[in-house]
Amino acid sequence: MSYWFWSKLYLYLCNTMTQSIQHQDTKLVFGTDLNDHINHILKTEYSNCKKIIITDDVVFDIWSEDFISSIEELHHAEVIQLPTGEENKTIEICYQVWETLSDYKIGRNDLIINFGGGVITDMGGFIASTFKRGLRFINIPTTLLSQVDASVGGKTGVDLGPLKNQIGVFSNPDHVFIDYKYLNTLEHKQLVSGFAEMIKHGLIYSVSHWNNLNSVSGLTVDSISPFIYESVNIKHEIVTKDPKEKGARKSLNFGHTIGHAIEGYLLEKGDTTAHGFAVAWGMLIESSISHKKELITTEEFSTIEIFITTHFPECTISKLVIPDLIELMRNDKKNDSDYINFSLLNGIGKCKINQVIDQNLISDTLREFLID
Repeated sequence: MSYWFWSKLYLYLCNTMTQSIQHQDTKLVFGTDLNDHINHILKTEYSNCKKIIITDDVVFDIWSEDFISSIEELHHAEVIQLPTGEENKTIEICYQVWETLSDYKIGRNDLIINFGGGVITDMGGFIASTFKRGLRFINIPTTLLSQVDASVGGKTGVDLGPLKNQIGVFSNPDHVFIDYKYLNTLEHKQLVSGFAEMIKHGLIYSVSHWNNLNSVSGLTVDSISPFIYESVNIKHEIVTKDPKEKGARKSLNFGHTIGHAIEGYLLEKGDTTAHGFAVAWGMLIESSISHKKELITTEEFSTIEIFITTHFPECTISKLVIPDLIELMRNDKKNDSDYINFSLLNGIGKCKINQVIDQNLISDTLREFLID
């Protein structure tokens, strides 16, 4: 029988064992051990191009041998290994990679494969999208955070000092492969970090997703994996309505105005606190602001507070740095003017965007949750 027949049969069998989402021009595939599926896509869609894998030290040490050796189409791929961590998500690192791509004589028809967490997929997507005005790229996110958050939306970029994601472009990968097996080698705190974004999806969009996450007893790969697809699908639905963040997509910023300020402040001090921890603290404080603005009830806020404080550690930032946090919020890319713009809860499962909050209320609420 023809290659066409076997190709179609293979894809049919793969689709019966996996889940998928078509997001704009990107096909997202979910499952466990997707290497055969990846090899088939590379062979059928990218057979006559050079392939460059961008990864980081940690993923390289744990997974590169399995990844490259089990995917025939990658046996001759070049690997660019970057230092791990948010502090390396800089334009200087991008410049080094661009120079390396030039040395490899990479052309516009070649392929970048970003294999790692959110730093790698964000920065690798930016590198690919700007080199020679745009290369094709594929993302294979290896952390829970990158699977449920960075996998959809087309946001690529780098940080500018303590200011998160200030330099970047919207650019979608051709494919995203969300393989649950990579979660098995994560530290527990990385699972907790990714769980924060899943909580956000429930709080801003879906009561049923929020309730499902509340039913999780103990954060393990087995307990979280069944809800990853739904979390990604929520973000897909939101972004599809508003690709360039002019309206509904702003709801995804819930927890991030304060969370990014906390994360940026700590990053500047050399403390690379997990992104999800900062977002969780941001969600807790912004939920309190939502309560003070009478957008959520006392009971709703109490439920959120108990859930977040049960799963996440206490924020150990001092009240003395509130002015620094406020200044970082003023420089947040989400603001349209000198006012600090929030997306706040309007009940569990709903969000109210473009909420300008008085600086005194922000400061007073921060004092309630920061330490002396």
